[in-house]
Amino acid sequence: MRKIRAFSLLETLIAMVIGAISIAAISYSYIYFNNSYQKISDKAKMSKAGRSSLATIAKDLRNAGYKNMNYTRSDWDRWIEKKDSFNGTRGDRLRIWYNTSSQDRIEISYYLVKKNNSEETYLVREITENPVVNPMKRNCERFDTQQNCAPITIVENATDFQVFFNDINGNRLNNVDISSTENQSKVHTAEIYITVRSPNELLKNPISFDMLNGGTSGQFTKSDRYLRETFYISVYLRNVVKS
Repeated sequence: MRKIRAFSLLETLIAMVIGAISIAAISYSYIYFNNSYQKISDKAKMSKAGRSSLATIAKDLRNAGYKNMNYTRSDWDRWIEKKDSFNGTRGDRLRIWYNTSSQDRIEISYYLVKKNNSEETYLVREITENPVVNPMKRNCERFDTQQNCAPITIVENATDFQVFFNDINGNRLNNVDISSTENQSKVHTAEIYITVRSPNELLKNPISFDMLNGGTSGQFTKSDRYLRETFYISVYLRNVVKS
């Protein structure tokens, strides 16, 4: 008679243990590499959003205060403005004015907007034509009737937006707004800080995030597992500087 060979109970158990270890190792490797890919992808998105937004803001800042030689209005009292803790977001609002022709003036605003009345915010850019005489929002479904106007989102998951003005000696300038052309003309450089949050939770353990507004800590503290990175740029305001 021919002998029928098969696995013994011990051999079966050993095979099951080896198989379980192999499956666990493969699962761990998949989770590890997937998390690594997610971190790299999110960091790339954060870097792209932060740097591209700073490039856009820098371009507008270099245009701030520009006056076309054929501009017909006698008053030229709006160049640049900053407002702290705007719109209940603890971030700043930056407003820039310049004119593009003999008749038209442009106002550009940057500020944070809350997502669905939550603490999450994003950075927007809003353009208004002829803001003093006949204000018309640029980003509308219908420009002529100003229907469904909304600012453009330039950075999603932006958790902080801070603006600082310095004079020619590097000293901080406060109360720079359209109420005083003298204060506006003292601005030599503008410093912009944008803090961007990762779209997904990337940290194993929660860390504390403390928003600084004007150098004062404790105004907004949050603990979570999101990664945050702050991007910075300093721009010389060539059309604003008067002294």
